[in-house]
Amino acid sequence: MTRRHRPVPLPSFGPRRIRGELGSARLVLDEVVPSGERPVQLSLPELERFSALMAAQGWPAHVSRLAYDRIYAGERFGFAKRVGRGALPALARQLIDGWRATRLEPAPR
Repeated sequence: MTRRHRPVPLPSFGPRRIRGELGSARLVLDEVVPSGERPVQLSLPELERFSALMAAQGWPAHVSRLAYDRIYAGERFGFAKRVGRGALPALARQLIDGWRATRLEPAPR
């Protein structure tokens, strides 16, 4: 009896350009929720750039989860700051500053 191995999931490679015929119809999605109303109040282009830099180094970072999950975003930004190479640590520091600035203030006791 032979064992079958499950395929290993591939890491995220960040946003990709979509190829299409010149003049063909395309669906363009705008930000449904403005960045000021999301839990992580950073712009989507910044998060997409971060995701692409992470993917270039072989680590996943999902843009939608970065925008809506503060804990995940903080973990990914901290990881990139510690072990990233090139432009990634500097971008991670900027994103951490923005992430910290938008923390909800604790309720008064």
